[in-house]
Amino acid sequence: MLRCTRFHAGGSSEIAEDDVLDSLRGVPEDSFVWLALSPARLDLLHDAARVLELPQLAVDNAAHPHQRARIEQYPNCVYLVLKVLSYTESTSQISTGDVVLFLTPNALITVVHGTEDPTAEARRRAADLPELLDSGPRAAAYLVTDTVVNAYLSAADQLRGDLTELEQRVFAPGRDDVTPDLYSLKREVLEARDAVEPLLPVAHRLVQPNNGEAGPLRHHFRDVANHLLRVGRDLSSCDELLTSVLDAQFSRAGLWQNEDMRKISAWAAIALVPTIVGGIYGMNFENMPELHWSFGYPLAILVIIGACTGLYAALRHNRWL
Repeated sequence: MLRCTRFHAGGSSEIAEDDVLDSLRGVPEDSFVWLALSPARLDLLHDAARVLELPQLAVDNAAHPHQRARIEQYPNCVYLVLKVLSYTESTSQISTGDVVLFLTPNALITVVHGTEDPTAEARRRAADLPELLDSGPRAAAYLVTDTVVNAYLSAADQLRGDLTELEQRVFAPGRDDVTPDLYSLKREVLEARDAVEPLLPVAHRLVQPNNGEAGPLRHHFRDVANHLLRVGRDLSSCDELLTSVLDAQFSRAGLWQNEDMRKISAWAAIALVPTIVGGIYGMNFENMPELHWSFGYPLAILVIIGACTGLYAALRHNRWL
């Protein structure tokens, strides 16, 4: 994927691939260039880096996915790595990608790793907000960042819904062992936290009244920061609640095991009665008057049945059966 667009006061215009480097060399003061690349076009990224004098270390890092989310300030550019989250409802799993931004005074370069491309939605929104883009490439960077953070909000809400459903299953009547599902959800929450938490210090700085941005972008970046802080709080509370629900699940599993052991012990006690009676009469002593009594056998059977019935009733009353 390669898309290069020049935004100016009158709108925007697409730039052909052969003219990308020339457009980066001579950007008019009232416009900026947005170059969107895929990992397959890193050759053009290196050429653009030489034109814009981007830091080589950051350019090399942009070629590799699964980086830690961060923001770094260089003398002539801002290097920003954002984790892109997407929630798959059918599997209740979080998929993670990366978007790398190089922000200079007159250009924005984005490199997307993964299947989800937030720059496409950001460009669509840019077409509806031409007045915002008069603020330069930082406005385009805001649109990309806001799109990514909105995906964080959606993913956090979906994870919260999954947690609520599992919580209801844990405390529902019956025996539903949701431990594997709880561990799976905890892993997804941790993956989302890994994407969000490195950006929270920046968000705390941006929500301050004087956040370093001028003009209308100040309020826009504060809005993104507030959303990001909300996501961080929601994911943190989800993680803590998941730990509590896991403890509750383990406690219920322990209760289930105790119930099983009580039932096994109760039935063993009931079965012990005929075993004892049979054992006594199985010793074949000569002086056993019951052996010569016509009612001895029925009486022994009645004693066994009565004792077993009494034990069953007592154990049932005490909720052992």
